[in-house]
Amino acid sequence: MHYSRPSDFERFVLKEDSDSVEVDTSEACRLAAFSMLRQAARSVEIVSRGLDPQIYDNAEFCDAVSQLVVGSRRARVRVLIRDVEPVVKSGHRLVPIAQRLPTFIELRVPAREYDEYNSAFLVVDGAGVIYRRLSDRFEATVNFNNPHMARDLVRQFEEMWQTAVPDINLRRSHL
Repeated sequence: MHYSRPSDFERFVLKEDSDSVEVDTSEACRLAAFSMLRQAARSVEIVSRGLDPQIYDNAEFCDAVSQLVVGSRRARVRVLIRDVEPVVKSGHRLVPIAQRLPTFIELRVPAREYDEYNSAFLVVDGAGVIYRRLSDRFEATVNFNNPHMARDLVRQFEEMWQTAVPDINLRRSHL
């Protein structure tokens, strides 16, 4: 099945539907990410070389992030971004949200030891996963309930997060 309309992913329920779906376009990844995030209750981890604007730089996704963190004091969104400069220069919509809500949304840059890491993923509530083996391509496995894969990816994320640092260009400038 070709997934390219919002309704294509609406039938999937986070932490319930265990069907893996293979997608191969940025649009399908965007729709899956939005559908997954709008069901999030507590945690989002993202690893992305350039915070994929095709997936994450849109009003729907950013509104869903805002709703998540405003709706729950325990919600946490953590993002690892390798290439910060294009994210800042393009005016990525997620950056000002993270600057306004730094307690709930953190953006960091992985340590140099992870420069060769070339996968990208989104994990939602320790169950939903969008995994791209190659970060510069949009072939991905989408699964709304794969706690085993989510646990492995969150473990990788945690290893990178421990040595990651905030980038000055992503911080709010106080005038």
